[in-house]
Amino acid sequence: MSTRKNKIPCAKPSVASPQAQSQPTRTKGFFCCLWTDKKALALLTIIILFGFFTKIPRLDYPADFYFDEVYHGFTATVVLHGDKNAYDPWAKSPPGKAYEWTHPPLSKLIMAGMMSVFGENSFGWRVGSVIFGTFATIAAAALAFELFGTLTVALLSAALMSMEGLLLTQSRLAMNDIYFIFFMLGGLIGYVRWRTNEASILPLYFTGTALGLALATKWTTLYVFLVLGIDLVIVAIQNRRLPPLPACLHLPLALGVLPVGIYLASYLQYFALGYDWPQFVELFRQMWFYHTGLKATHSAHSQPWQWILNLRPVWMYVDYSVQGKIANIYNLGNSVIFYGGLYAVAAAILGMEWYRSWAVRFILLVYFMLWVPWTISPRIMFFYHYAPAVPILCIILARWLESRLKSQTRLGQLTAKSVLAAALFWFVLFYPNNTGIHVPTAFADAVYLSVQGWKN
Repeated sequence: MSTRKNKIPCAKPSVASPQAQSQPTRTKGFFCCLWTDKKALALLTIIILFGFFTKIPRLDYPADFYFDEVYHGFTATVVLHGDKNAYDPWAKSPPGKAYEWTHPPLSKLIMAGMMSVFGENSFGWRVGSVIFGTFATIAAAALAFELFGTLTVALLSAALMSMEGLLLTQSRLAMNDIYFIFFMLGGLIGYVRWRTNEASILPLYFTGTALGLALATKWTTLYVFLVLGIDLVIVAIQNRRLPPLPACLHLPLALGVLPVGIYLASYLQYFALGYDWPQFVELFRQMWFYHTGLKATHSAHSQPWQWILNLRPVWMYVDYSVQGKIANIYNLGNSVIFYGGLYAVAAAILGMEWYRSWAVRFILLVYFMLWVPWTISPRIMFFYHYAPAVPILCIILARWLESRLKSQTRLGQLTAKSVLAAALFWFVLFYPNNTGIHVPTAFADAVYLSVQGWKN
């Protein structure tokens, strides 16, 4: 697909030296450019519909809580009824379930809101994940455009997102990860938009709002704040100047006060239920102790090096109710995207693209910061902790695929098309394994469990 018509009005590359880390300067935003290119708009619509209609089927299965829904989904039902136990670290939980107070409450509040509309049932507590997972695909496309200025990279990013197995499974599960991913991507979009025009203040507050919502969902947002801090320092050193004075004055408010205010606002129900500030401070302490001192073990525990190689997904659910068949729910990723993305990362690093392009350096920094810090985490870790890095990996791979599609050689174009075809084939082949569809047991053993570590 060609974006030649869109490149000129939507973005023009800077001619700054490599030391200045050239950035695209946008005159139109993603949705404006998309609207002017009807073919691209149609393609994105098809991609989004494909992603939505592969996430939503049989969403009510299984009918009860499974995997960590016994924490997140269950607590969302308690939040729905305004029960104080939802926030109490010492409350006694019913058998087989537990109150989830170890993360900020925003995702559970959203789930509760969804249940108030769709009913207090498995569909109700999961449908928010489908909606936000779909939004995350659009956000990844918008971020790709803001970074690289072409609709081709944006469309390829969305296509890869819609074919990714880890994101598919997490988008059908009542947990907080997919909510965090959407808010995180929104924050990155705002920041990149501000980088293209540092005199504009509004994108900073958009960034702070999105990251405040992300922080009210998961503390992992602190990694994103660290990325922005590192980038601000590096760019200031390279340019030998600070951002414009208005931006310097607004940065503490937009990226400091505003996110903290949103974080505190997510606990409005907490205070409305009668808790006071000293109890809030104690809750914060207990959350910190949990994340830094958890000594529990789990059969699906994994290490970050296994995540990037797609070697140890989490076995979330199994159903033996049909004779001779089995239905599993694994959050196994799409190996074509995982390994293709790693190749694209290596190519960008070894080709010194990070030195010539601020956008490449920034997206690589985001990718590594979303999973490398887990290597020193003192607590047990799971494959889904890699999920926030996967949209970034999709964008990096999409940029590499675009370069192949634009290649003057048939081999380059064929390579890109083959990668996309292989990713789609993988998605279709493993779709039952990501979503709990019954298949013959012999087939599941031969294909879905063919790699050591895919069953745990």
